[in-house]
Amino acid sequence: MKKKLKQLSLFEIIAYSVLLLLGLWGLIYTLLGFICEFLSINSGLRYANNYVRNVFGTSFLTCGLIVLAVSVVAAVIVLLVNAKKSDRDFEKSQRRAARLKKKPESEVVDVTSSPAE
Repeated sequence: MKKKLKQLSLFEIIAYSVLLLLGLWGLIYTLLGFICEFLSINSGLRYANNYVRNVFGTSFLTCGLIVLAVSVVAAVIVLLVNAKKSDRDFEKSQRRAARLKKKPESEVVDVTSSPAE
């Protein structure tokens, strides 16, 4: 029996959208961190990076990597939960199909004819 692809639930669509935006945010911060660390350009971005480093103790690079890692871990958790739910529904339908196939047909016994004839 082939496993049918089902439509995504509303929760999955919202969760993946939010986590995608969170991942993009982390990726942008990571790229800004790389630009600040490895390009020797005195711009407002470097001053912003130094301000963030003084206030929070981390640069754009580490903040971006942390946000990116959190979004990836959350996406994997959502994916695993929904895969488990899908597998459980698939196994349930397989057990039901096997149970219905195993159920014996009602046998009709012909009592009008005698065995001696």
